[in-house]
Amino acid sequence: MSSSNEASRSVVKTMQLLEALAHLPEAGVTELSRQLGMHKSTTYRFLNSLCELKYVYRDAETERYRTTLKLFELGSAVVQRIELWREANPIMEELAHETEETVHLAMLEDDKLVYLHKIESTQTLRVSMMSRIGNTAPLHCTGLGKCLLAFSPVQLSDRIIERYPLTRFTETTITSQGELRAELERIRDRGYAVDNEEHEIGIRCVAAPIHPPASGSPAALSLSVPSVRLTEAEIARHAKLVRAATERIEEQLTHKP
Repeated sequence: MSSSNEASRSVVKTMQLLEALAHLPEAGVTELSRQLGMHKSTTYRFLNSLCELKYVYRDAETERYRTTLKLFELGSAVVQRIELWREANPIMEELAHETEETVHLAMLEDDKLVYLHKIESTQTLRVSMMSRIGNTAPLHCTGLGKCLLAFSPVQLSDRIIERYPLTRFTETTITSQGELRAELERIRDRGYAVDNEEHEIGIRCVAAPIHPPASGSPAALSLSVPSVRLTEAEIARHAKLVRAATERIEEQLTHKP
């Protein structure tokens, strides 16, 4: 059997084990191996891996296993993505129609910016970006990224700034931690972020935060515009439109049953 087939079988068995355990208050190795038709040694090995990943907890006294809340956290993140996309989509379409510019929706997940939705500009001259739904982008040099950092808890943003290198992409990219923290403070004061060709030459972005209800992950909405069309005078107007859109999304999320 090839290594790829063996890896696939291991993934299938691990997921079967996790699903079986999720439907039980707790269980032992013998019980789970019998239920799934797996050798006890295989079951024990997979359970240990799931414990290391914090999906399963082993009681040292009873030597029985149960699932942790990490599965619930994953499910909650998926639900939040779906709800955010559903409520944001019609508002994003209105914003795209009004401005004829590219609109992005992103969320902070696992200390990374993740694109959730994108509506392309209908204009002949439009931004040609590397953004794709599901892809990531740097936090320190994009409008969305700086917005997510600025409106996250300080402990979280500090940890991210310390953990990831501030890579230079253009002449205007912020590469100093002190300068980035000062920029985040300015963003918090004015309520929106601006990417002044900091990630890609020829592209300016204006982004505003979407404050999640309860303990949801931070999200943000942006307009991406060719720099020749987004002059300094237009930035304030675009920021006003983006902030109005994010406030409507927040209202929809807050009042959803």
